[in-house]
Amino acid sequence: MTQHTDKVDQVRRRNRLDAWRKGIKFSMGEAIDNGQDVRHTTIYNDDSQLIEYLKTDRKNKTIPSPHSDDELVDSMFRGETATAEAILRKIAEENPS
Repeated sequence: MTQHTDKVDQVRRRNRLDAWRKGIKFSMGEAIDNGQDVRHTTIYNDDSQLIEYLKTDRKNKTIPSPHSDDELVDSMFRGETATAEAILRKIAEENPS
């Protein structure tokens, strides 16, 4: 009986994680190439990113989550998320303009 309960808890945790990781943590649009294009960056709860270019035919870029599922479960249950200020600093360091 305990094995069944453990499996049910695992499935519930996985389903909850799948729903949580799709939530948007941060979204930002910025003009690039002297206003010729707009880069829209969406950062999800699991720190994966979607980078879209809105005015040109550049290909969108998807960056997967750098965290393991166990780390994400811990983060989800603790309710810890990075602040928008930390995300902005990280993006600024990666893309100096």
